[in-house]
Amino acid sequence: MRRKIATILCLSMLSLTMLAVALPARAFDGNHYGWVGPAFEGYDPYYDQYITGYVTGTNWDLTISWTNPYFEPINVSAIRVLFDWGKNYSFAYTAPIQVAHGVTQVFTVYNVTPSTIDAPELWTHSYQIYIDHLNATEPPFEQLGPITPFGPGSGFAVLSADHLECLDIMSKYSFLVGPMALQAQMVSPDGFFPNITEAQVLLMQAMLEFNQGEQMFTAGVFSQARTHFDNGDALFTEALAVWNSRGTDMEDADLAYKNGQASYYSGQGDYYIALGEASKTNAYGWVLFGIGWVFIGIGVIVYGYRKPKAPQPPT
Repeated sequence: MRRKIATILCLSMLSLTMLAVALPARAFDGNHYGWVGPAFEGYDPYYDQYITGYVTGTNWDLTISWTNPYFEPINVSAIRVLFDWGKNYSFAYTAPIQVAHGVTQVFTVYNVTPSTIDAPELWTHSYQIYIDHLNATEPPFEQLGPITPFGPGSGFAVLSADHLECLDIMSKYSFLVGPMALQAQMVSPDGFFPNITEAQVLLMQAMLEFNQGEQMFTAGVFSQARTHFDNGDALFTEALAVWNSRGTDMEDADLAYKNGQASYYSGQGDYYIALGEASKTNAYGWVLFGIGWVFIGIGVIVYGYRKPKAPQPPT
């Protein structure tokens, strides 16, 4: 019996060992990239898509990580990004960086975002990331074919300052402006317009400015759109200030009125309480007065009963 158990255990361990040898080890996938610190990242109604946007004249910044899948070291000489506006941005290293098989290396590449003349703002741009490498770490070097660890990217936008300002204001008033907004949402949290005429007028003026700004933005006239959005922002801010000031005054007046009413009714209550106490005292007086007359009556009866009778004259 013991021999059978030992044999079964040995066969089980052998099967597990063979299974572990048969299953191939999965390679670690460290291939990722991301844009660092874009001016705007999210949905842009003008392009009707999610974008990664940088403002002209500022640096765009790209970080990538790459795991060497080849069974030999790769001598990375540069990270290169080719955009569809026809410019190749290369970040070259003074000395090649050798990446061994299975090792993950992080790289950073950055450059200046071009003008909207060189890279039009009217559409988003696509790009391709390349890893350039050499045959050795010391000269003489031979440039080898580039590695493309990622597929083509898209949704990169070159933004003017006006375009970005419009996006910022639209994000701030996302419940009022844009395709997902209801056009009559300039209301209080209770769902009613503020009952202050000046605030209502300012809010309606702000709505008109926002609507005009949205029309200009959709047409791609970002400078005029920004003017209308800035006007709407200022009017909305002023409306909130008026609403807060006048509303607070109204609330204070209402509170003072209610406090006055409470004081009045409290005084009335005190009056009636005092009147009740007086009535109670008066009732006690009448009770005592009645009791006094009862005792007087009893005294008269007793006196009459005990009074000595006069002798009768002889007949």
